[in-house]
Amino acid sequence: MDNIDKRYLTAGSLILLVLVFMAGFKYAEFRYRDSAEKLELIEVNPAEKPEHLEDSLIQVYVCGEVKKPGVYQLKENERVYQAVEMAGPEDKADLRLIDMARPLVDGETIVVPGEGELAGEMAGEQGASQLRVSSPTSPVGSAKVNINKAPASELADKLNGIGPALSQRIVDYRESNGAFQKIEDIKNVSGIGEKKFEAIKDHITVR
Repeated sequence: MDNIDKRYLTAGSLILLVLVFMAGFKYAEFRYRDSAEKLELIEVNPAEKPEHLEDSLIQVYVCGEVKKPGVYQLKENERVYQAVEMAGPEDKADLRLIDMARPLVDGETIVVPGEGELAGEMAGEQGASQLRVSSPTSPVGSAKVNINKAPASELADKLNGIGPALSQRIVDYRESNGAFQKIEDIKNVSGIGEKKFEAIKDHITVR
């Protein structure tokens, strides 16, 4: 009789241990699933994504010989040709005059010129240059030109290398983007690179 009681006791103890083990296993499994769900929610929640994983966007203004002039939003480091394609160049647009492979700059204005504009600009520059050489009262070098106030005609007349077409781009940029904050901002105008800026920087001001 004692042996039977001992066997029942032993069997009961084993069953109890099994039940305790299974309960612990289920609890651990529940905790694991709960943690996994939380991790999954964190991963898919857009608000929790690091900022560096999001694409940086910039805005540029495209005008001139295009079908749809306006402000376009593109990804950072995209190129000029992509903005021009979005605006749809006209048949008479002369894309050879644009640095199509250049990376875009946020806030810049891209002016798409028409055929023949380069010749007209060069003629204007040559005429202005002759006037500056022949006229003893030429203002070049005496008073600085305020690029925030000067009309296109004054910019073309008083600044070396700035013809009628390029001076109009400066005015268009100013009207679209607001006043230049510093003289270096003029390099944001399409057609004014470092070389041309170096030639005019001592003759311009923003005040």
